[in-house]
Amino acid sequence: MIKLLQKTTGAGLLLLFLLLIVVPTYAQEDHLNDLNDYVEKAMRDWKVPGVAISIVKDDSVVFAKGYGIRELGKEAKVDEYTLFSVASNTKAFTAALLGMLVDESKLNWDDRVTDYLREFQMYDPYVTREINIRDLLTHRSGLPTFGGDHLWIGNSLSRDEIIARIRHLKPSAQFRTKFQYQNLMFLVAGQVIPEITGKSWEVTIKERILIPLGMMESNTSIRDLKGKINVATPHEIVGGKLVPIEYDNVDNTAPAGAINSNVVEMARWMRLNLNGGVYNGKQILSAEVMREMHTIQMPIPISADREKMLGTHFLGYGLGWGISDYRGRKLVSHGGGLSGMISLQTLIPEENLGVIILTNFAPHSLTRALTYKVIDAFLGEPERDWSAEYLERRKESKEKQKKAEKELQTKRVKRTKPSLKLKNYSGIYSDELSGEAEVRLENRKLVFNYNPRHIGDLEHWHYDTFRVTWRNPIYDMPERTFLTFYLDEMGKVAKLKVTFYDPIYFKKVPRSE
Repeated sequence: MIKLLQKTTGAGLLLLFLLLIVVPTYAQEDHLNDLNDYVEKAMRDWKVPGVAISIVKDDSVVFAKGYGIRELGKEAKVDEYTLFSVASNTKAFTAALLGMLVDESKLNWDDRVTDYLREFQMYDPYVTREINIRDLLTHRSGLPTFGGDHLWIGNSLSRDEIIARIRHLKPSAQFRTKFQYQNLMFLVAGQVIPEITGKSWEVTIKERILIPLGMMESNTSIRDLKGKINVATPHEIVGGKLVPIEYDNVDNTAPAGAINSNVVEMARWMRLNLNGGVYNGKQILSAEVMREMHTIQMPIPISADREKMLGTHFLGYGLGWGISDYRGRKLVSHGGGLSGMISLQTLIPEENLGVIILTNFAPHSLTRALTYKVIDAFLGEPERDWSAEYLERRKESKEKQKKAEKELQTKRVKRTKPSLKLKNYSGIYSDELSGEAEVRLENRKLVFNYNPRHIGDLEHWHYDTFRVTWRNPIYDMPERTFLTFYLDEMGKVAKLKVTFYDPIYFKKVPRSE
């Protein structure tokens, strides 16, 4: 190339320069043209009403487009400015705010949480004393995956009340030994911010990230969506039919998942992360803090299935980001999910490439399929039908679920009856972590009611165990679980055990005479 340039002058040099910049552009456009048809077909196969995608390459937005509709039964189209919930993609924003405080020497990643939240307690006093900011951001607290999420899903508890109850949440693993995804720890991390800045998480994130990046339509509450027109509606399968549903209100755990945004503005966030903390020439975060956020802090075991499908060699969690590899490149990514909304954001720093996909349906794997479709195109990898592969995996998963249900039915003890009359199981039950729940009779059947997202109909299974069919579960909760009543030595109900994500025990509250 050097010799060629030395022999090229004037018009010839200009022609060569134009060829060098035009050829890659045409190749890129070909990839993106192919993507349009692929997205539209995949949406139909997955039955996803609306999708928005943006792609960042070399600090520029090279693609931003919406597909489908905002809400079933209405004509309004999704475009690149349509607002969606980005859910747990919020976690990296919270980590970045803390990183800014690290840059300002107001915080260290390894500072103890109790240095800032004096009343904070975990179930184990040792963990209370030792848990630090880094632990909060890396899902290694020992608390169960999604443990305690029932405190905010469908609940109106304040952030302070939720944090106060964490001391009653029992761990399911030893501290710092196992990756277990924990939303409540990000809530705690978010509440550290006002202790240092004197401003709420919402105000701080707006002043320190959203405004500097020009993310003026992005916001931190479903209340901020009121009055806005270009907003996607969540959808789920209810009663076997795809229908619009309400947004989850996550104000009481906002630092873990409350941001709403569009793909144009999220592209600016991706540019910041791909450019070492710099946006439009301004240093928002130091390169050192950004590197720390994008470095594995907690390793995650790689399943044989993932290794076979994606060729993953390493997997872990950074500070608000998942870290893995694909085709010899490091991937920095995070998904987000709330009722009726799924998103996925993926960065490949070595390629200066970023992809974000927002959808208004849950659950599905379309975001993964489209992400790898885009990545393969930009990396020049062989054509691969990722959507078909993930659809096949979904089919296999459903077959496994059917098989598991059949096996479960064989273990059911037939011809048994409850120990007591159904009315004797009804009443108020209480738990230090969870608060109160009710068991009541409706149409001669028992109903368990904790809150609007945890209300279920009970069908007798065997002995004093009942099968719960949840009426309105969040998308990743099991649709059916079990509830077991326990009797005391007098033959009266003493407590019950019910499973949301993990088993929880409620003691029966004696009736006042």
